[in-house]
Amino acid sequence: MASQHGSTSNSIPSTTQLSEPSISISTSSGIKGKTYLAWGHCREAPELSVGCKKTKLVCLYYAKVFTGGGINQFKQHLAGTKGEVEQCCKCPPDVHHQMLLNLQGNVEKKKES
Repeated sequence: MASQHGSTSNSIPSTTQLSEPSISISTSSGIKGKTYLAWGHCREAPELSVGCKKTKLVCLYYAKVFTGGGINQFKQHLAGTKGEVEQCCKCPPDVHHQMLLNLQGNVEKKKES
């Protein structure tokens, strides 16, 4: 029985897994690429963007396609904020929390300037 107990404790994720790497994305228009945590949780879908000026984003957890609003709207989806977007019901809790903190930080920065 002790070996069974030990195997379950190994399945608990460590706190080092909570920090997601940020991914730098450069735009084709020559503007400096920005680094956002949310880019690690979605993919650009140029195959769905035929005839559109903006590239569509697809959630890696929920497979929801975002046609507008950009990365900020996608962060709202992951954070589960009420309003413009549907909450991601398959987003891991640590990612949900990270996006909430990120969006709150953006609001505070806007108030300061």
